[in-house]
Amino acid sequence: MNQPIRVIVVDDSALMRRVITGMIEQDPAIRVVGAASNGREAIALVKELRPDIVTMDVRMPLMDGLETTEHLMAYCPIPILVLTASLASHEVDITFKMLGAGALEIFEKPSGSSPLALERAGAELIRRIKVLSRVKVVTHLRGRRKGTSGTVSREPVGTRRYGDKETRDRRQETSCSSPVSSLQSPVSSLQSPALPLSRSPGLREFPLIVIGASTGGPRVVHQILGALPATLPAAVLIVQHIAAGFGVGMVEWLSHASKLPVSLAEEGQTIRPGQVLVAPDRRDLLITLEGQVHLSENPLLIQRPAIDIAMQAAAEVFGPRAVGVLLTGMGRDGAYGLLTIRRARGYTIAQDEASSAIFGMPRAAIQIDAVDEVLPPSRMAARLVELVAEINRTSTGQPQRSGL
Repeated sequence: MNQPIRVIVVDDSALMRRVITGMIEQDPAIRVVGAASNGREAIALVKELRPDIVTMDVRMPLMDGLETTEHLMAYCPIPILVLTASLASHEVDITFKMLGAGALEIFEKPSGSSPLALERAGAELIRRIKVLSRVKVVTHLRGRRKGTSGTVSREPVGTRRYGDKETRDRRQETSCSSPVSSLQSPVSSLQSPALPLSRSPGLREFPLIVIGASTGGPRVVHQILGALPATLPAAVLIVQHIAAGFGVGMVEWLSHASKLPVSLAEEGQTIRPGQVLVAPDRRDLLITLEGQVHLSENPLLIQRPAIDIAMQAAAEVFGPRAVGVLLTGMGRDGAYGLLTIRRARGYTIAQDEASSAIFGMPRAAIQIDAVDEVLPPSRMAARLVELVAEINRTSTGQPQRSGL
């Protein structure tokens, strides 16, 4: 039989620790093996119990979520799901810094007294834990360079419950630096969105870069934007799968890294070179033939915002001046979008497997021959600058393709 997913819950509220534990243990495939009230306890428990995943609070005494995440990802890398109860700007800023330090996703803490709402929140939390627990994670050396101010106790002082002896032995034999097994999920056949691709009578005169990402994506988007020059003669659209309510916080976080102005896309806004627009959560981003943003509240696909929808709109309006970039994420959103850009004679890039938290979306695009080039994030910004220059130099707007 498969061993249950082993979770450590980190939260400074004893009530919230009990709520989270009760929610996720409704699924017999998940077992909470430890609970901690602050970062020091969390680090000690992770070292001792070797869990599959940690749910991490943001604001805690002694050692907060950011410092704890930095330490764990530097010395004992493990999948981390950030749980936050507040959308206040200060806490959201810390939350996105935790993603930059290596945490995988954000989830809003369950709240309210509605049994139906709590049931839905619990089901979604279980789903995310199951997915993220299988994600391969890498060491982030920034935490080692920075160091931690808190002193980690030798013995864990958080509460803990142990599983069977075989599981404990297997965990104790595993080094703290050993990678988590990578996600294995076959890519099913793609269904194209119900939006026919029709050529615009007048294409835009500047390039448009559309970057799509899901799990593990914010950190990569942050890295790419930080390396793009302020004089980039192209517009950039970001479609990031993110929990509802966190779009504004992500824009603020990205703005600190980007030399280009970053803003949340608004209805009717004209897309212009030298700016970065981020699709708001729960809205699909389309582009009118006049090059303006149209935000749709009608769910064209299951995922909103859908990367496929934005990329297909870019292919229709910008044609060969469209560049699609598909980053880490589970599933297949963006694969068909890249294919429409490639069919419109634009250029397409996918993140490589070694650097992807989850290779599902890039893999899906590669399998349907939608990708011109596979690159690690460290090379993407320079390549995008080259592509934009090539597009602006040529009369057709079609850059030279590279083989995979």
